[in-house]
Amino acid sequence: MTKSVMVIGAGVVGLACSRALAIAGYDVVIVEKHAYIGTEVSGRNSGVIHAGIYYPQGSAKARFCLRGKQLMYQYCADHDIPHRNTQKLIVATNSAQDGILQKLQKTAAQNGVILDLISGAQAMALEPELYATSALVSATTGIVDVHGLLFSLLAEAEAMGAVLSTQTCVSQILRTPQGLHVTGNSMGAAFEMSVDMVVNAAGLGAPQLAATYWPDAPKPPALFAKGNYFSIAGSLPFQRLIYPVPEQDGLGIHYTLDLNGQSRLGPNVRWIDTPNYDVDVDAEDLFRDAVKSYWPNVQDRALSPDYVGIRPKIEGGDFVIRRDDRIITLLGIESPGLTSSLAIAEHVTALAQA
Repeated sequence: MTKSVMVIGAGVVGLACSRALAIAGYDVVIVEKHAYIGTEVSGRNSGVIHAGIYYPQGSAKARFCLRGKQLMYQYCADHDIPHRNTQKLIVATNSAQDGILQKLQKTAAQNGVILDLISGAQAMALEPELYATSALVSATTGIVDVHGLLFSLLAEAEAMGAVLSTQTCVSQILRTPQGLHVTGNSMGAAFEMSVDMVVNAAGLGAPQLAATYWPDAPKPPALFAKGNYFSIAGSLPFQRLIYPVPEQDGLGIHYTLDLNGQSRLGPNVRWIDTPNYDVDVDAEDLFRDAVKSYWPNVQDRALSPDYVGIRPKIEGGDFVIRRDDRIITLLGIESPGLTSSLAIAEHVTALAQA
């Protein structure tokens, strides 16, 4: 008998799970609290296909990023999703950072990712506007058209019978002998629905929903991690992605480009009480100061406020993916969540079938 599954959240991970479950034969309904898909975490990141460099060996982030990277490049090629293998340089700008790069190279190697360590002169020959004392070259890093990916995943899910309901917010999931009883609000009206299984892929809202059925679920931090992005006027200063050495709360203010020829800097990390998506324009000087060590000519370019993302962080810092009876919960799916999405979907489908 066909089982019904409700997937909560129509970001890239939720849509990837919906597609995989629909292909596997499940009767899938996707609920999304916003009016459009991918408007929260998925549509507000750097759009990078990560290589799997930074994550501890054996961690969920490492496993799903490595598998997800392979699946992502293949999916984009098979479905004509715009993408590009841009490569990435992780740069040091002093002798202390040279040592950090050597340690990072070893961490990456433990994950099966081989990075070439090159001299500053070699790095600056590759990217003339760069300043570096040494750099790691990531050959498998790239970028993807996130919205093209989102719509492709949704189209495939719908082709297999999945149904999307936007402006639909789930408030509670109750276990009953017959299945799961889901209640909430859809288009301003209360709704209730019985399904066999639920996948909680609600991103920033996942922990609050999980608390209604999993009292001991890992908790998010008390504050929200806000990241600002600033766009760069004019031609591309670099052809590759440029990252500084990683910081405690993130990967540092880095340089990315998109498939439309636009480049930007970001994100930083600002801890805030309540999520808001207004760019902190007062952060421009901070951005310039942060990147001038590897891009001295940043002072010659105009920067404009672009957009803001909020990271769905969780205690422990790793992805949490757990099946408890008929509920599969996904918590802390921040970067590299986009890269990992198809691998997470593969795993969620296996959990559903277990």
